This record gives sequence, structure tokens and C-alpha cells, in this order.
Amino acid sequence: MSVTALEGVVENGKIRLRESVFLAENTRVYVIVADTHGPSPAVPSPRLANPQQATDFRKQVVELPGDA
Repeated sequence: MSVTALEGVVENGKIRLRESVFLAENTRVYVIVADTHGPSPAVPSPRLANPQQATDFRKQVVELPGDA
């Protein structure tokens, strides 16, 4: 199954696509509604699948001359 993403808006209760596109009668479509009224969902912090590997991910901060 191939998927094509198209953007549209609702006008007078009907979905109007922002670009001209021909869809054959009875074409199966899926509608995903973007939540534009609430806060953006928080992106969870990544977690290690194996916490014992935490020592493999040490970081070192180095300040270079001239950096503020």
C-alpha cells in the first residue's frame, strides 16, 4: 500500500484539499486531524533499553577560546 499526504481545510463541513488532485470515486482515504488548539505534546526524554550501558554515554563539555 502506498501513501500520499495531502493538506486540506474544512469549509462548510467539507474537506477541501489545498492542491488540485484527482481521486477516483470510492478511493479509500484516511483523515488525520492536527490539534492546533492545545499545547504541543511533550516529547518524552529518551531512555536506554539497557540502563547498564549508561557509562558508555558520558559527555565532556569543552569551552573553546572566544566562545561566550
